[in-house]
Amino acid sequence: MAVTRLSYMSIHAMDLTASEKHYTDVVGLRVTGRRSGQVYLQAHESQDHHCIILNASDRAGLDHAGFKVSDVNDLMEAEVAARDWGLATRRVASGDIPGQGGGLMITLPSGHVFNLFYHSEKVGYSYGMKDPDIILDHVDGISPVTHLDHALLAGNDCDKSVKFLMEALDFNLTETILGPDGSSFAFFLTTSSTVHNLAFAPGPPNSLHHIAFYVNDRADVIRRVDMLKHRKITTLDYGISRHGIGGVTTTYFFDPSGNRNEFQCGIYEAPTIRGSAPPIVWAGEHIPRGAFYYESAVPANFFEVVT
Repeated sequence: MAVTRLSYMSIHAMDLTASEKHYTDVVGLRVTGRRSGQVYLQAHESQDHHCIILNASDRAGLDHAGFKVSDVNDLMEAEVAARDWGLATRRVASGDIPGQGGGLMITLPSGHVFNLFYHSEKVGYSYGMKDPDIILDHVDGISPVTHLDHALLAGNDCDKSVKFLMEALDFNLTETILGPDGSSFAFFLTTSSTVHNLAFAPGPPNSLHHIAFYVNDRADVIRRVDMLKHRKITTLDYGISRHGIGGVTTTYFFDPSGNRNEFQCGIYEAPTIRGSAPPIVWAGEHIPRGAFYYESAVPANFFEVVT
């Protein structure tokens, strides 16, 4: 079984027009498709059809997350594994999601729905695919993000979801946080060579904590904090900070529906083979330093506010 990467996040948007403007003008994505009640967007340096799907809704939060597999036969293997674990599955026909082939929806114990798929329509880089000029003709004040990097999901039974992802789908655990009883309660997972594509923490079922986008360097994060403040976009109190977990430079902000976004850079390389290296372990009392290295304090409601 080979899940290659987090491919997209399908999220709810209470104001579709305002959300589209946020993800194009603030985050720096491009629109790659539309249909009634939906907008599809992708980063300028990614070729698959989309990394974000906006769904018109009366609430915020996550609809589902999409993960790409390396072989079409992986879908059948995943379907058998999910059923063996007693998890609900549903096949997605080719074209049901624009720009994608057939997929397999799996509902995890945490309540989150993952769509595994193999084929994606290629939209190419914004710079072009033949003799490109790597500088875009139009950039609205800041360089575009490079790609969708990861998501932190909140829910109950996270340990069961993580166990399934690791044992059935070969996700690799890179870092974990221990509770007072010594058991893990937060998990950082990868399907690639980056520190994490996905993380889980306790919270209400099927909740979204944040979606992270990768930028070029630390100076780029600083420029984006300037941009967020200038545009009066709601941000985390700290502005720019750094995580002890993962070591990335970061800033958090919110889209018009209240879904939390993150700009980040500076990840370390992780083993690509599950179990080939032990995970970094954080004791619960060191969560403040792990979450925000500079301040060693967690802002009020940082973990509680989810959508």
